[in-house]
Amino acid sequence: MSQALLTVKNLSKHFPIKGGVFRRTVGQVKAVDNISFSVNKGETFGLVGESGCGKSTTGRTLIRLLEPTAGEVLFEGKDIARLARKEMQAVRRDLQMVFQDPYASLNPQMTVGELIEEPMKVHGLYNKQERQKRVKKMMDLVGLNAQYITRYPHEFSGGQRQRIGIARALSLEPKLIIADEPVSALDVSIQSQVVNLMDDLQKELDLTYIFIAHDLSVIKHISDRVGVMYLGRMAEIAPKQKIYDQPLHPYTKALLSAVPVPDPKVKKERIILSGDVPSPSNPPSGCAFHPRCPKAFARCKTERPQLLDIGEEHFVACHLYDVDEG
Repeated sequence: MSQALLTVKNLSKHFPIKGGVFRRTVGQVKAVDNISFSVNKGETFGLVGESGCGKSTTGRTLIRLLEPTAGEVLFEGKDIARLARKEMQAVRRDLQMVFQDPYASLNPQMTVGELIEEPMKVHGLYNKQERQKRVKKMMDLVGLNAQYITRYPHEFSGGQRQRIGIARALSLEPKLIIADEPVSALDVSIQSQVVNLMDDLQKELDLTYIFIAHDLSVIKHISDRVGVMYLGRMAEIAPKQKIYDQPLHPYTKALLSAVPVPDPKVKKERIILSGDVPSPSNPPSGCAFHPRCPKAFARCKTERPQLLDIGEEHFVACHLYDVDEG
């Protein structure tokens, strides 16, 4: 059994809604609402769901780019959600993030060399000569020509810019990288190159990933285990093959039914969900998915389902699998 590098317990991130003349808090947007999961050392944990389900907020809250409202984030057994700023700075070396839009996350006034060197300078690592040597090594690792070291981000393609972002994250030798939709802004032809690069880097450097995406085919290619999110809550967690071959939650089944099959002879039944995704500022009572669920019954409207252990590392938050229901 692999050892958990990161364990998330009852994590929530709520944003206040201000209203009135005095800008008082009149409500909460429950972007992440009491979720729990773990990530084992050396694995890729895929986090998937529709836009607005809270997966990117989860990623940012894990490394405290956003402060958690409640819950624990245990990294190597230490609750980083409660660390002071100085202690968190030290931990940040081990926790890095690759962002969705490589152009927006790179300072356009800095050269590639400066961008990759900057995290090392912030953390006080190596002398200037060693940093320069390491910058070239990082560029080589991600498939960028070291001759481009003095070029600026606008001189690169989207795929190359994402490689710069990955090199920048790798410069600190992190243990865990959170990749927030790292290929969704790229052309389809470039997406597979970046995913394959991350796969190769993981094997070479013994990295652990949380890979956030809305594209189930990308998640299938790179993940070992998958967590499916809906409206800030975790609907299902399982090893990749179980999610794709034996999905249990009605939402997971609907998501998978929408994935195109490359073989035109294979007929696939599409599950069409009724209604729109509810607002996280006013989530439904009980199971958040019940207004759109074809299998919903009375209990779903009143009681929030717990994440049940079905066995073989398969967890699902659905009353259909609760033995107490009889």
